[in-house]
Amino acid sequence: MAPSPAAAMPLAAEPDEVVVEVEEEEERGVKGGGGVAGLDEVEGLVVGSYCHDVLLRGGRVVGETLGGAAAFVSNVLDAASPAGASLAVVSKVGHDFAYATAAAPARHPPVLCASPTTSFHARFSDDAASAHAPDRQLRRVHACDPIYPADLPDRRFAYGLAVGVAGEVLPETLERMIRLCRAVLVDAQALIRAFDGEAKGGGAVRHVALEATPYARLLPRVAFLKASSEEAPYVGVETARRRCCVIVTEGRDGCRLYWDGGEARVAPFPAVQVDPTGAGDSFLAGFASGLLWGLSATDAALLGNFFGAAAVSQVGVPTFDPKMLQAVKQILEKAVKRPCTHINGNTFTFQRSSIHDELHKSLQEAAMLVCEQKQANSPATDNGDVCSINELTSLPS
Repeated sequence: MAPSPAAAMPLAAEPDEVVVEVEEEEERGVKGGGGVAGLDEVEGLVVGSYCHDVLLRGGRVVGETLGGAAAFVSNVLDAASPAGASLAVVSKVGHDFAYATAAAPARHPPVLCASPTTSFHARFSDDAASAHAPDRQLRRVHACDPIYPADLPDRRFAYGLAVGVAGEVLPETLERMIRLCRAVLVDAQALIRAFDGEAKGGGAVRHVALEATPYARLLPRVAFLKASSEEAPYVGVETARRRCCVIVTEGRDGCRLYWDGGEARVAPFPAVQVDPTGAGDSFLAGFASGLLWGLSATDAALLGNFFGAAAVSQVGVPTFDPKMLQAVKQILEKAVKRPCTHINGNTFTFQRSSIHDELHKSLQEAAMLVCEQKQANSPATDNGDVCSINELTSLPS
């Protein structure tokens, strides 16, 4: 049974108010000048809405959970970032929001709107009980209000993640994030998703070419763009890599990074797949955490692959084992002499470092422990989970 809807959350500004506030903000400038967080304070900004996710297999509901990229992303960042890092989340929900007491919304409360909470139905066929089956069929059933520029906090951030799932991150909001944040990481689904008519059963999710969207002009000001292998053709990797670093997640094959003048493949980690929802979101947050720890982009992608694989072992937003998190942080503390005090979009290192292979080996040992623990705690039977738990796979894209 889902928790009761929230009784008290901040109310969203009306669109008319937003226009006035943005104009006034542009006239007075942004608090904090051109600086970034202090040496002991690294604050990130996550923008994207919490959702209601309904999982269906073979025509029946097998799960109702908290969803939305912001929930998965903040879950990993809160767990894996180095000491001194903090997080602000801008998310919108309706009065019907059922997960206000869940961990992520409780730590980072959403803004309350008059419109209903964004809701998705993810449909899996009976064949999807295998981790090697095609991915879900996704439909948007409800859409909450978009996130406007004036909804963002009036201060500077070390980094930002634009992780919309239902078109809620407007082009002008992304542009405002770029002005507020020293470096911005973007999930392609925030830019290229479109939705068919909201007929009975909801609007089917489809993709449009990035170059045909208002977001394309902002790409040179973005540090990293993450796309799944399904989304990559719509992103246009060869064009996009000349403007920013593009990361393409490739399921059980790991991921690839593409930048102007180079590319790299990063190996995957084993996982017991139960629900692929949120794997890409968790990847992006793990990757950002790796940058915060001071890893190169290719090394940070190892941490992205690790948390993407860990996320699929549970239905909905995962709860990570404290011992596993402690082990990961010990691995990172050993690998990195001193965590990075801020993310600087002008000084990223993309190539793998000399610690890459050893870091992969250490994280792989931690990943195997997670798999063994999951298999020991869950009998390999058809218990309504979306995917089989007795089959080792890797991060879905």
